[in-house]
Amino acid sequence: MIVRVNGNEKNDSKEMMEKMTDMDKLEWEEKDVLLHKKKIALISIVLLLLGLSACGSSPAEKVYTHLEEAVALEDEFESQQEPIMELEQKEQELYEEMLSLGVEEMDEIKTLSQEAIGYAKERKEHLEKEKESIEAAFEEYKLGEEQLDNVEGANEEAEAVKKTMNNRYETYQELYKSYQTAIEKDIILYEAFTKEDLTIDDLQAEIDAVNEQYSIVVENRDQFNKYTDEYNQAKDAFYGQTDLEIDDEESNDAEGSD
Repeated sequence: MIVRVNGNEKNDSKEMMEKMTDMDKLEWEEKDVLLHKKKIALISIVLLLLGLSACGSSPAEKVYTHLEEAVALEDEFESQQEPIMELEQKEQELYEEMLSLGVEEMDEIKTLSQEAIGYAKERKEHLEKEKESIEAAFEEYKLGEEQLDNVEGANEEAEAVKKTMNNRYETYQELYKSYQTAIEKDIILYEAFTKEDLTIDDLQAEIDAVNEQYSIVVENRDQFNKYTDEYNQAKDAFYGQTDLEIDDEESNDAEGSD
């Protein structure tokens, strides 16, 4: 995820566009906010549930089947993180190049601006794929949630699973909206570079808007990761109260994204 902050002052003697670089140099502080979003942990069961029919399974087995299928459905969510980060890096390079150019190089600035906007729009496409994965996984989870109350001896643990997953899902919606808005503000900033009458104050205002939005994204990302951890713990505790024989095989992706 891109966040631009003020850095070292850059001295230059050119006119308008180069005057813009007289102010604090703009840098990219957070390049991987989305990459470090956590995935639900995968649990492996000793029972051969794939060979069991839904109608012949116990309530605990039905819950397990749906909850772990939800994990598998988030693979697409996880696969979007690397291409998003790569696009952010490309935008960073273009952004820095635009900052280094003067007003007499406006044609080149416009070309770079359009290229950066194209990358930002590609991020939007990956974001939509990510959301589709989260939505599909949540729908699958809800099928398991319907069976949670039918599992005897695990009422408290079942409630914790419901609470943490629903918190996680609601927080993702906020994260999605905040990142979507951040991309839009990035595009507005790239477009601003092509205005020949752009002032330092105008440019700084656009940058401040981007920074403010990404601070919201970071907060939502951190909350999402927190709820992911809590859900994984609640799910483990629930399984521990059932008669299922399971092996705890939490994926490195779920644990190693801090």
